[in-house]
Amino acid sequence: MINRLLYTLKLKKRPDMDRTRLMKSFPVRNQLITWEIDDKGEAALVIPQKDKLWMRLTSKLFMLPDKRVIVLDSIGTYVWQMCDGKHTISQIIKGVQNQYQLTRKEAETSLFTFMQQLGKRNFIGFAIPQQNTSATPEPEPVKPGVFGFLQRR
Repeated sequence: MINRLLYTLKLKKRPDMDRTRLMKSFPVRNQLITWEIDDKGEAALVIPQKDKLWMRLTSKLFMLPDKRVIVLDSIGTYVWQMCDGKHTISQIIKGVQNQYQLTRKEAETSLFTFMQQLGKRNFIGFAIPQQNTSATPEPEPVKPGVFGFLQRR
């Protein structure tokens, strides 16, 4: 929350993401969103409304539903199923490319746009693997503490 505010006010710079790290990231679905596939093969996402006092009051006053339903097309359903935390973005691009006979550039641009929309709406998050500066990091030498059980770092 604080980081989002700092990014908005331009007091903090967002971390730089190069293309290779982005392609190795794992998209993960939001666990608050339930979904099911209908008989047409389209995914229906059920998004619960935020549980805040003002939202509850306005929903009772205007008789608003307590959840939203978004239906994805066949490509969106395929991508949504692949966003399980086990497939990287590059694997999803290859899958979309093979499944729907698209060129690499077409699949990549449409997938990036779709992922960006899902990410802005907090439907998915991205697990980015850590960069290792060295293959085997050397452990720090252990210094005995003052009382024998405390260790300084």
